[in-house]
Amino acid sequence: MSAFDPTPAPVETWTAEPGATGRDPRTYLRILWRWKLLFLAVAVAVPVGVVLLRSDPPPVRYQSSTLLQVQSVTVDTSLFSTAAEPAPQSIQSAARLIETAGVAKVAATFLRSPPRNPRALLAQVKVTPDTEAGFITINGIDRQPERAADIANAFAKAIVTTREGNAVAKLNGTISGVKDQLDRLAATDETGRQQLSDQLQRLRALRAAQGSNAQVIDPAVGASKIDDSTARQTTIFSIIVGLLLALGAALIAESMDRRIRTPTELEEFTGLPLLSAIPVDAFTPKGLDGPLAAEAFHMLRGALTYFNVDRRLSSVVVTSASQQDGKTTVTTQLALAVARAGKRVIVVDADLRKPQVCARLGMVAPEVGLAALLVDDAVLADVLMEFPIDVEIEGGCLMILPAGTPPPNPSELLSSQNMRELLTRLEEQCDLVLVDTAAVLAVSDALPLLPAASGVLIVARMKRSTRDAVRRLQRVVAKASGQLLGVVATGASVDRGLGGYTYEVYAASNGGGRGLGRLTRGGRRGTRAVQPPASRS
Repeated sequence: MSAFDPTPAPVETWTAEPGATGRDPRTYLRILWRWKLLFLAVAVAVPVGVVLLRSDPPPVRYQSSTLLQVQSVTVDTSLFSTAAEPAPQSIQSAARLIETAGVAKVAATFLRSPPRNPRALLAQVKVTPDTEAGFITINGIDRQPERAADIANAFAKAIVTTREGNAVAKLNGTISGVKDQLDRLAATDETGRQQLSDQLQRLRALRAAQGSNAQVIDPAVGASKIDDSTARQTTIFSIIVGLLLALGAALIAESMDRRIRTPTELEEFTGLPLLSAIPVDAFTPKGLDGPLAAEAFHMLRGALTYFNVDRRLSSVVVTSASQQDGKTTVTTQLALAVARAGKRVIVVDADLRKPQVCARLGMVAPEVGLAALLVDDAVLADVLMEFPIDVEIEGGCLMILPAGTPPPNPSELLSSQNMRELLTRLEEQCDLVLVDTAAVLAVSDALPLLPAASGVLIVARMKRSTRDAVRRLQRVVAKASGQLLGVVATGASVDRGLGGYTYEVYAASNGGGRGLGRLTRGGRRGTRAVQPPASRS
């Protein structure tokens, strides 16, 4: 018989979008949408946690201010002259003096209920100097408005008293020195005594005027509530941190998730041609009857030819890394698609542990099958079962070689010389032999079949098969000298598998075959001949 050569037809293949490998904004948006629940959980949990930790509302505080005018302090520079301290320097020194423990101790004496430790008052006072205008603003802060005003006034009185006391003490020292000079001066030195007397008189006048070097211009009489923005700032900060942590969590989850999610990713990851993207609907009884599944398997039928024009495909092993990836459904539906193209196809159920081919086609699985054939307990002609296809095309035929009763030694039977000879005989009797095997990474049964067949077809299920499993499967096939033909993505999204366009197919008048079709948007379904129920395998 001739090699597998389906009728040429235009074939739609999965092509990666330009720049699909790059991290464009759409990629990050898809990641966020994929992990939206995790993103929302983290983004909400952080601010809520901060709010719960700050369950006690911040205490209400009041602020009251008093305005103090500070003048330069006149000091002596020599025995017979005095000089005034520069105004800015005097303002700054007075402002620093207010926030000292000594002034706080004096201020405590002006309060009706002074604290035990006067230093505690320093945390309730804020000083703002204005060197250009010569004023100092003293703000008193407390939970009670009256207390806030008292604190501001107390510190104002304290600085006035302290500055006056310091200036008077300094002038007293100078006056004492002048008196000593005057006492030691000879009585006959009238000129010197007159100068010292004048100096002494000026110093006494300065001492008497020291009470006015600092005075309260506007005492504190009322208090206003302080708008505590700490809670608002903390909330805003927690929201920002929550969003950043949520973004980081989504990116980390994406990097740790080893599942293959799109057909493009599968093709780029394996470096093999993507022969078809089987939609999710193909794995439901209702979806298998629709046009989307039919087009996907017709695409696979044509792609096997156009992607492997230099190879003679007389037999193909269909396998996967793990169970329930859809390999049995792909095998049976591909066999139907090839048979409807007028070719003779034989499907071999080589999964001797959990055979599913007959069940997938709605047939009753016999007890005698491949296992009995390999131990020479049956004849090939008696074991082969014909499956009626729903179209009458000349030459088209689908035969099933069931697995039969599961034997105790499936691996030994499939690696025997009888199996290799049987595969050769089947290739001579038809155009294409499709071999459904057990998952390669689950058991070793399929390994001897990989080099014996013309090619190997890998099936991977989107959002389930992992990168590590598919990579390992590739290595196993390569080490077994199997010829990889390409990959089939099962469970693909409809809009991604067919670009958002599908063909609405109408059944022919005879109840089978494909009729005319028209291009529609959004996957509208037509009708086709009923197929047996399908499920994951």
